[in-house]
Amino acid sequence: MPATAEDILDTLSAQLRRGLEQGFITLVTHGKGQARRESTENEEIIGRSLRAFVAGHPWFQGDLTFSVATNGAWYDFLVESADGRVWLPINLKVSNLQGHDNVASKAGLFYAMTGVRPTHAAIRNWDVFCENLAARLQREDCASDYYFLVVEKSAAGVGRVFWTSLLQLRAVTPNGSNPPFQACWSHNMERSGRPRSEAVDHLLNVVGQTFVLRAKALQSFRRHVVPRLEAGLRAEWQGDGPVVEGESD
Repeated sequence: MPATAEDILDTLSAQLRRGLEQGFITLVTHGKGQARRESTENEEIIGRSLRAFVAGHPWFQGDLTFSVATNGAWYDFLVESADGRVWLPINLKVSNLQGHDNVASKAGLFYAMTGVRPTHAAIRNWDVFCENLAARLQREDCASDYYFLVVEKSAAGVGRVFWTSLLQLRAVTPNGSNPPFQACWSHNMERSGRPRSEAVDHLLNVVGQTFVLRAKALQSFRRHVVPRLEAGLRAEWQGDGPVVEGESD
């Protein structure tokens, strides 16, 4: 039987857990203000270890390949098969599991919802994103998803390792400052098990709530700031407000 997405993610998670427990994977800590550097180095450490592991695993001796993304891709790791049957974009999250992390991949959301590999033209701003998403949305009979390998790392050391996916997140919260939403990984250690159609509706509803929060910022600006502008500018903000060129990311 060919390996399923669940088989592959279970195996990668187990290997990562084993490596951290036995000490042949050691993550770095650089302290306050070094989060980006720390994240980059830990991603490289885990990527090298998993790449070495799959080099000796029978699943990856033929059809399947594992690659570490480069050049700012919207995933960190990719498992794929030559025949296209398997295509699993994976995002690595090293987190203390306590706060809310941004789940800010517009591309990952688009792929999970549509099964279409995103191009910049298809998702370049939220207006274009929503138009293309609506045209290609797959609420049923589609296996596409965006996966997360999550590693718990705190002052006490490295702890739990698990995987989940965008469509199997149990709880997400709207985030007006960094769409599409946030997630607390400690609330998402167990996968939701929602049917695809229900999971799609659940996530898109939260995306809509995120856009409500963004709109509230404009409402606050109109209510508090516009009355303090000079008369000519106040006039521009009457009705629908000024015509603004540019794109919203």
